Amino acid sequence: MKKQIFLLFFLSSIGNVLPGQTPHGTALLSKDIHVFRPFGFDKKSDVVEEVPVAGQAFIKALRVNTTNQQSTNRELGITLPLTTSVKNGDVLWLTFQSRCIKSSRESGEALLEVRLEELVDGKFEWPAFMERGFSVGKDWVQTSIPIEIRKLPFHSKSFGDVLEPNNVRLVFRFDKYPQILEIGPVTLLNCGKVFVNDLPRSTVSYDGDKPGAAWRSTAQERIEKIRKGDLTVVVEDQNGNKVAGAQVSVRMLRSAFNWGTAINSSFISGDNADAKIYRDTLQRYFNQVVFENELKWKYWFNKDDHFESALKTVDWLNEKKISVRGHVMVWPSWKHSPKGLDALKNDTVALQKAIVESIRRSTKYFKGKLSQWDVVNEPTMHHEIIDVLGQQAMLNWFNEARKGAPGTKLFLNDFTMFHGQKDNGEGLNSDYFYNTAKYLVEKGAPIDAIGEQAHIGGTPPGIPLVLSRLDKFSALKKPIQITEFDIYSDDDDFKARYIGDFMTALFSHPSAIGFVQWGFWEKAHWLPMGALWDKNWNLRPHGKVYTDLVTKTWSTNVRGTTGKNGLYNVRVFNGEYDITVTHYGKTLQQQCTVDSRGKLITVKL
Repeated sequence: MKKQIFLLFFLSSIGNVLPGQTPHGTALLSKDIHVFRPFGFDKKSDVVEEVPVAGQAFIKALRVNTTNQQSTNRELGITLPLTTSVKNGDVLWLTFQSRCIKSSRESGEALLEVRLEELVDGKFEWPAFMERGFSVGKDWVQTSIPIEIRKLPFHSKSFGDVLEPNNVRLVFRFDKYPQILEIGPVTLLNCGKVFVNDLPRSTVSYDGDKPGAAWRSTAQERIEKIRKGDLTVVVEDQNGNKVAGAQVSVRMLRSAFNWGTAINSSFISGDNADAKIYRDTLQRYFNQVVFENELKWKYWFNKDDHFESALKTVDWLNEKKISVRGHVMVWPSWKHSPKGLDALKNDTVALQKAIVESIRRSTKYFKGKLSQWDVVNEPTMHHEIIDVLGQQAMLNWFNEARKGAPGTKLFLNDFTMFHGQKDNGEGLNSDYFYNTAKYLVEKGAPIDAIGEQAHIGGTPPGIPLVLSRLDKFSALKKPIQITEFDIYSDDDDFKARYIGDFMTALFSHPSAIGFVQWGFWEKAHWLPMGALWDKNWNLRPHGKVYTDLVTKTWSTNVRGTTGKNGLYNVRVFNGEYDITVTHYGKTLQQQCTVDSRGKLITVKL
């Protein structure tokens, strides 16, 4: 039987803390109880074990292994009770080390959530005093979190000014993605009545995050060159004479770059207040959408009623001039394929026929309605069907997709573009993705673009690496789009900094054509903390960065006056524009599209 012992390291002195100083306080985790207790797992004895650690200031860690666990419980984790009471207004300080050994997630990182909970009759009483999500990479990372014990109206009446130790616990919670991670020394201190902002806290850093980083100036130069064009408005009277002094308004209607989001169609058809705000927000800040689930292979297969509902939403989106991505025709694993398809695994002819028929059926329903479509999704990790049929089967899928959707951009979509290039034991590396795309291109498959999901964790790819990988994949001479971006973190400062840097790097790259996020509202997002707007429609800091870039920094809305030569010249961001000219009470409007080659438009009054 594996040992379940975890040695804890604590500080024991009491006192106040100065900014930047290591805090002092009372240890809240017992020196006599060395066991984090697993909960929610069917085989608790296989979840945790003590392992030696080399090359660090500590020599032991707790390894948590969820790879062989089967459980119907939603709550999975390890927990340790406190041994000393805490008071309302006390400020605690938690610090621990962690790293990922193995993960099946798209980011290649392990995910954990840390909570300090109140217990009533042994059960969690919402909300937690502290709840933080983390994504952990392969290197040891120290995390430090200040926690203020503050009684909220939601907390139980049993919590007066003092919270007894049997009514509070520290929890490390996991989701059901198989992963192995290690947790190093854990310290939880009660620092008393200090300012919470004075305590050390972890700051997420990444390569290229400094204000003077070299990539920034060159990115701005590229944006100026490839994302803008010269617009010349010529104003004439009916006799062809140039009109000086005419007022000209230039207003962007739609960016040439795809700014997209995944959507839940129930909020498109809904009639409540949230649904209205959802639709209004969508139309204001996005020009492309993808259905989060409705067009996934396993959900629409042999469901005509499902198609009809999705068609109504697509028609509404097209009416609003919001382009639609299809996701996904083939997700080549039994888990993500239609129910019963695995029964054909020993009959390759029947299996290929069934897949081709499903492609034909979907393209029939949505012909001419979708601007993009993911033909194959995540073959790096999900390749069981490809293993059965052979890699050449993907050529057939793309060819059938082209026949059924001749005007739609066809994508290979995956998630490892920004992962390591070397094999991590599961094939989840950048080279596998690249080689798959290269194979399709070289074999003449009608692949129009490459989609990278870009689910970002707590140890994100540095911006220089992002740019270098975009360079690498652009050698295939296909456009690149980010298709499912989100950041799993509740660190608002980090999310705001990173989304701005990532978007800037992407927007500056000549092969990039779009940036799609996997949702935007907390109540309709698979990772609620990643949403741009919270559940009450308050714009979060990283949401403000996004909206400012899309509607202000990289959008053109200007006014001016024609000169003596009847011309008004302005450099604008590429996109569709409404041009309004007013002179002596007469107003005319025209629309035009501007790209990096520039545009000359003549308005006759």
